[in-house]
Amino acid sequence: MKIKESMRLNQETEFEEFYKKSFAAIPSLKKFAASKLKLAENEGLIDKGFYEPNGILDEVFLEVFKRYSHNIDEKHLRQTLFLRTIQKINHKIEKENQFAEDLNIDTILKEELNLLKEDYSVEADGDYIFNEDLDDISYKQNSFNPAHFILDQPMELEITGKLDLNDSALFSDRTRAVFGATFYTLPPISKNIIELYVFGNQDILEISETLKVSEDNVRKVIDRVKERLEML
Repeated sequence: MKIKESMRLNQETEFEEFYKKSFAAIPSLKKFAASKLKLAENEGLIDKGFYEPNGILDEVFLEVFKRYSHNIDEKHLRQTLFLRTIQKINHKIEKENQFAEDLNIDTILKEELNLLKEDYSVEADGDYIFNEDLDDISYKQNSFNPAHFILDQPMELEITGKLDLNDSALFSDRTRAVFGATFYTLPPISKNIIELYVFGNQDILEISETLKVSEDNVRKVIDRVKERLEML
């Protein structure tokens, strides 16, 4: 058998094995990618409809397959695919904002927070934080468009459902705005934890292993975010 033909058959066999191991994770990955893209669109970080979940996952699967090894099990592969999806979308966001206009975020935030009538303080480094915010989570508000606080209702219901929260408080626009602001202004790792927990349908152990964060810290973030949202 020719060497090129042998290599082609071997690669096809490897991809078939790779696909079988990753097949069970595909529905969750699609839902997670779609939700994360939608959130980025709502924040004005990327153009609406410019990126498709399937396109993102095609890139992710191709890149992960290039580094695929027979030794990797389904669990590890699933974690790798989720982590690479996060990295891929974050890279798209960074690329989109590379030439963004330099807005005066400080002024915009002051105006928006005043409209919300929510007490806030200014930390030493200039970041705004709600006075009733979480003790161990810094809600930095420095990289989003404040005009898009309110989440889509299906996302609100998914978050309240997963965190076992009462969604009856989300009837008013003001409460929905504060709810959205609380979510959008999570720091990156905390936000990834909540997104994986809610939209990626991952449990605490899976999130811990995917993001390389201790289970205690994952549990603490989820509990504290839940506590904060329950106060709305």
